[in-house]
Amino acid sequence: MQEGGTPPCDGTAQWLERYYSANAKFLGATLPPGERIQYYYARSKEGLSRCGTVGAAGCADGTTIYSFNPVHPHEIVHANASLMGQAPALFMEGLADVLGCLNTLDSQGPLDTSDPIETLVETEAFYGWVAANGFGVYNASASFVRFLIDKFGSSRFLSFYARAPQHGSRQEIDAVFQAEFGVRLDEAFSGWRTEPPQYLGDLCLRLMDCDPSMPSLTDTDATLGCGPWGGGFIQEALLRFEVPNDRILHVTMDPVPTDPYFSSSVGFYRCAGGDAVGTFGRATGARLGADRNFYIDPAQPGSAFALDVPPGEYVAWFQGPGETRIHPEVEERLSPMRNTSCQPAEEPLALDDKHPTTLTTRWIERPCQGPWCPGQSWDVSIGTTGGALEAQVVAFGVEPNFSPGELYICSEPCPEDTSHCELLALDTVHNRPVRSKQTFEPGTVLHLGAPAAPFADRFAVRLRVAPE
Repeated sequence: MQEGGTPPCDGTAQWLERYYSANAKFLGATLPPGERIQYYYARSKEGLSRCGTVGAAGCADGTTIYSFNPVHPHEIVHANASLMGQAPALFMEGLADVLGCLNTLDSQGPLDTSDPIETLVETEAFYGWVAANGFGVYNASASFVRFLIDKFGSSRFLSFYARAPQHGSRQEIDAVFQAEFGVRLDEAFSGWRTEPPQYLGDLCLRLMDCDPSMPSLTDTDATLGCGPWGGGFIQEALLRFEVPNDRILHVTMDPVPTDPYFSSSVGFYRCAGGDAVGTFGRATGARLGADRNFYIDPAQPGSAFALDVPPGEYVAWFQGPGETRIHPEVEERLSPMRNTSCQPAEEPLALDDKHPTTLTTRWIERPCQGPWCPGQSWDVSIGTTGGALEAQVVAFGVEPNFSPGELYICSEPCPEDTSHCELLALDTVHNRPVRSKQTFEPGTVLHLGAPAAPFADRFAVRLRVAPE
């Protein structure tokens, strides 16, 4: 430990080992017997003067890491990858970003990849650009590396990585590139530039999070404790799960009583890359008592998420300020989204008053349906208390970019004349819940529709029954 710094929590070492092991499997490179990665944790960024780059939170020199963070996945990737070789900086930093993701947010929208990485192939040019313009170029380099892995396969990329000279000329690097990929660098850059813009989460290959050794969401409670951020003010739990074919996954979360009890949040990530919702959402609720301690909120103790996403492996990432326990109930259900002929959904999304339910859909193409184009349309059923429909945008801070600005509440699916529907304007300024003027009996099925969200390729909205 550098300058007497100690990790904020006792479990930090296991997360360092998990990141190393997951990277080693992917890269096919392990430490020689008896050797270890040396990790020096600094108390402050002033203790990182040896890193050289102003503003850097860490750096790696071979298998020695210096970092301001107790766990620094980006730098762990550098240490792992150094066992293969030292590639040019464009590819080295790009790979570290692709494999070194934490709990990302997509709240800023598609990435800006306008930095001219085509001219930054040589290491000196790349770091010269960073010194003059900051670390934003890392997004473009990660996007290009992810493109190469997806298009040509990880084995060809890693073979290139091991052979490409770190301080070689562009011509020398291009020669190795062409030998490994069968195309010239310029051709690859041109193909990458034609790809649609990506979000930050899309770049991530979540190796550690989704390793088979990680616990399953269906087998255990989520007990927040020392996590990949290294403890301190944030407690975490990571649990894997799988979305089956032709079904959504409905996850209901309830607090396991403790005294005091802290609120918590959760994000959902696809192991192969991508953030299902785009930001963290409420998992359990707490409120401040008269004694200034936090207790479970009896009005809305839990939450639910309906994940209308493609089949595959995912991870739920919980976080909160205290050592909280959460009990998840996981069900496979039919999607509440209506089909192309606008027939009612076979299984409407069941809502209640205790669990605000976030319906999110992503990566699924649906054709437009008349006045519902280009939005989404789905069905919900009112729970046992009856009451009004409450709706809230899903936002990070004050930017409700994942949700529409209004909902149609109708008594029939996809009506051509929407004048008989209640138009519910969502609060896109303060992001507060709003309620329908109508109230509904228990068991009532409502047919909902909405225009597209500001980020038109994704959709999420939070719904609840508000009792009278």
